[in-house]
Amino acid sequence: MPIEKQQLINQVQIFLEELKKKNPEKESLEWYLINNLNKYLTSLIIANTSQEIKIANEKLGMFCIDCMDWDTPLFKRCTEITNLGLKISRYN
Repeated sequence: MPIEKQQLINQVQIFLEELKKKNPEKESLEWYLINNLNKYLTSLIIANTSQEIKIANEKLGMFCIDCMDWDTPLFKRCTEITNLGLKISRYN
């Protein structure tokens, strides 16, 4: 059963809403994460191929790995999103 791109888009939108409600301080980790998630979301929406989803996924994954403490809820949530994106890019 193929994993739907819309499911991933919905998860990213929910995560973005949760982060924005906290009104993060400019240039904080959360602020940068919101910016990266917005770019990721835009890339997902316009993506027409699995390769485009894979590239967007790699960019978000690099940000999370490079900038976050790996043992935090933010990193784990980001990883859930990138794992779903990876499944979509592989199986659709």
